[in-house]
Amino acid sequence: MSLMRYSHLLVISLLSVTALSACSNEKSATQQDEASARYVKLATVSNIPDFDEFTFPAVVSAVKTVDLSFEVSGRLVQTDLVTGSDINKGKLLATIDRKPFERRVDESKTRLDQAKRELDRIEKMFAQKLVAQSALDSAKTSYELAVIDLKNAEQDLSYTQLYAPFDAKVSQRLVENNSFVAAGTPIARLQDVSKIYFNINVPERLLTANIGRGIKQASATLATNRTQWYPVNYVEHSTQPDPVSQTYEVVFAMAPREDLPLTPGARAVVKVSLQGTLYPEGFVVPVKALVGDDNNGFAVWVFNEDTQTVSQHRITVKHIENELAIVEGDITLEQRVVSAGASQMRPDMNVLPYQGEK
Repeated sequence: MSLMRYSHLLVISLLSVTALSACSNEKSATQQDEASARYVKLATVSNIPDFDEFTFPAVVSAVKTVDLSFEVSGRLVQTDLVTGSDINKGKLLATIDRKPFERRVDESKTRLDQAKRELDRIEKMFAQKLVAQSALDSAKTSYELAVIDLKNAEQDLSYTQLYAPFDAKVSQRLVENNSFVAAGTPIARLQDVSKIYFNINVPERLLTANIGRGIKQASATLATNRTQWYPVNYVEHSTQPDPVSQTYEVVFAMAPREDLPLTPGARAVVKVSLQGTLYPEGFVVPVKALVGDDNNGFAVWVFNEDTQTVSQHRITVKHIENELAIVEGDITLEQRVVSAGASQMRPDMNVLPYQGEK
């Protein structure tokens, strides 16, 4: 073999070894990069929702509860008050003995007739100048008093019967038939169930923090079965907190439903969604994405898909609610931030998105 040919083969061998070494080094570096990359869980930066949803325990109540009572005294001779029954407006519910009141009406009518005859007689005599003006005035006064007395007697007679003032449910019967009842003594308790009221207690801090925000929607359901929700309407709220619980009472209402058996006193749940937001500027990220503290400020680690690395971006935390934080600063919508293990990140660290088990 000539020296020239031997030198040529030696050069080719050296080039081959160099190429193989370079490929091996490149493959080794790639494997090392992949091995050193950390899998991280990412979350997408999102807009602040335009409403907040709150759920409260509620107590069902009637529109109003009224104690029925007579305005005159007497013996109860008729009742139609079955506890738990539904009654219609205008139904006769109870009667006390009317005979004494009827006799008084008859007596008042007789006195009125007598006063009218006396007035007619005095007027004729006054026209003939046989009596003085004072006699005529006295006769007129007696007649007018007799008219008033008859009206009072007839009114008292009407008070001997009690009628349902509205469509209601008999909550409780307080006296039995044939009992003597004094004027003003309750004989029954009625509940107006033309609507179903839901009473909730809202903490003072929650109410004051959301002043000015309207109710977007509200719904209610049974506390024991939350599979079906029914729309309810806002009615009113108290303007002074309970001195003990520091809560405000808020009332919602709905029309009675056959498919929702609710009676006053039942336990329910009300869900309320508020319009708008207290923070018109900013974005939402998971609380676990935050690194830092109040003294040194907060930041998040933003993932760069092109380089598969993370970089730290400074932000300001405006509000934290449950597991979400409202922030603003050096982030944009739809960016992805590290939401688990953020405290272990460092600048330009290689990471891979964790997809979860499939």
